Amino acid sequence: MMAKDQLRDLHLFAIESVLPFGMGVFKNAKNGDLTKIMHVFRSKDPFVEFKADGETSARLVRDKIDQLIPGLGHPVVSVGVTVEDNYPDYEINDQDSLVSTLNRIDNNLNELRNFLNNGSEKVDIK
Repeated sequence: MMAKDQLRDLHLFAIESVLPFGMGVFKNAKNGDLTKIMHVFRSKDPFVEFKADGETSARLVRDKIDQLIPGLGHPVVSVGVTVEDNYPDYEINDQDSLVSTLNRIDNNLNELRNFLNNGSEKVDIK
């Protein structure tokens, strides 16, 4: 299982980081801008600059890869979800609130039924 996780992590790193970096270098090389490539390599953070330059092209490549093999270009990332009961009294209070609301609705419906059955003749319609 651990080897599978490492392979997935390597794939994710390659798709999200190495591919945009490489596409950024390739984009600048394709434009014949060797001086810009050398300037970026001498900059403070060349990885971030090349990655930013290549992100659009990398997204297109990932889309094409996904068309061939779904999930390979845009890998699914698993997440762990846990639910903790922090408010145990809340459920009890919520249950009581629901019961009291339903009782109030029932009483109002009974009053409405009584009115419709007995009191509707006393209403003066103008």
